[in-house]
Amino acid sequence: QHQDRLAEPLRPYGHQRKPRRSALLFISCGDDFLTKFPDDAVVTENAITTIAETQTAVNGLYALMASQYYYAASLYFYGEVKGDDMQCLYISGRTPYTMYTFDQSTQSTGNGGLWGRPWYTIRNASNIIQAIDNNKITDAQSDPDQLNDYKGQAIAIRALAHFDLLRTHGYPYAKDQGASWGVPILDHAISLTEQPIRNTVAECYDFIIKQLKQAIPLLSSEKNNGQINAYAAQALLARVYLYREQNKEAFETARDLITELEKNRQYYLAPRNNYAAQFALNNKFGSESLFEIAFSASDNPGRDGLAYSMHWWGYADIVATKDFVDLMAEDPDDIRCQLLDQVYNGQEIEQNIRYWLMKYPGTSYGVPSVENNYMVFRLSEVYLIAAEAGLKAGGEYRSPALSYLNDIVSRANPDKSVSDAEFTLDRVLKERRKELVGEGHRYFDALRNNQTIIRKGGWHLDGIPEEINWDYTKCILPIPKEQFQMNPNMQQNPGYSRE
Repeated sequence: QHQDRLAEPLRPYGHQRKPRRSALLFISCGDDFLTKFPDDAVVTENAITTIAETQTAVNGLYALMASQYYYAASLYFYGEVKGDDMQCLYISGRTPYTMYTFDQSTQSTGNGGLWGRPWYTIRNASNIIQAIDNNKITDAQSDPDQLNDYKGQAIAIRALAHFDLLRTHGYPYAKDQGASWGVPILDHAISLTEQPIRNTVAECYDFIIKQLKQAIPLLSSEKNNGQINAYAAQALLARVYLYREQNKEAFETARDLITELEKNRQYYLAPRNNYAAQFALNNKFGSESLFEIAFSASDNPGRDGLAYSMHWWGYADIVATKDFVDLMAEDPDDIRCQLLDQVYNGQEIEQNIRYWLMKYPGTSYGVPSVENNYMVFRLSEVYLIAAEAGLKAGGEYRSPALSYLNDIVSRANPDKSVSDAEFTLDRVLKERRKELVGEGHRYFDALRNNQTIIRKGGWHLDGIPEEINWDYTKCILPIPKEQFQMNPNMQQNPGYSRE
């Protein structure tokens, strides 16, 4: 199933191409947003007075999310190279390598912007919500449904940003039932005089869930390519419930979404014969795409985006691990094997072969793309949420959960299915690895289930942390030191200093 092609020679460790400036101009994104921010980085409540201005402000939220510091690169780097399915190929000073090596401290957080960028997004979302709630929109009665939809998008994005901050800077809920520190909850646009402290992980999850329940009824269910609709928000709610160990709620939310979509066919699982094609550059917003970050030839993150790092003729600094390649080799007839491509340095000998993931292909085999979209919520994940949550909930949920798992397994290989005796958490997580690789899930999946990530041998570089679980000191990111200089009441994560 693998496609063997001769590509350019393997680059020596330390090789790095000079990146060009991104085609998108984003504001500088430091890690001290909770204490200071540039005047041109935010849209104030008073600047939003019409539905048209509200639309512009909402579009601005997606532009913030589409930064290399968030959903164009950093969050995917974080979820992949800290795990055991993807790795860096060579030593560099780039963000993927910093994350791969867990090179993070209070002074140098190694977070790729994952503290600052979500906070900018939260502030701008709060200004939109406040403008609507405070009756600043002078033509609100001309299209109340549209205004409600914009408000719903802003609330859902604010919830998503809190969730991303929580899972990168707070321990998994299951570690201590949410008693440890999460992140500050900001349900309004923070002023320069405020000094918020961190809420607990449990409080943060309760806030996020409450926000999503508020957003979903406001949102349109119509397809809105590149933006969040009611179905995308429902998928997020199912994911949040799963992370919070509310397994019955996670299953029911995922099941209800799947059931509705099976009826209206607005979204559906990509069939086996079209599986690899759903990731093609010319197949954006496919049948499974509940929400993806959108780019174009004239509006993209350039070489700073995820696709350029994962393409063999780009930076080529992120490849599949040997452990993951061996996992896929267990079933060569699995259609997902088509997404692994061999490259080698002129002679097809084992020690020189590496595999790159073709979920972010270029315009041709030898030309990396900078305009790929990046998936945030895909329908396959919803099926796997239902499978995992139903398994954990047990009882009446077990049988339908197994059915949802087999929808994914049998789509990959019609001759395969999982029996009830084989239906275990390890089997579900194995399927998540195979289905969602490269989409930013693996590290979070292992951590929240207290699995130990093993990164030894194969093609791994020397000197990296080899075993990681939720007891590893650096399993979550530190709070940047700037926060403590301006806000001495802020709490730091265990194992990190405040200076």
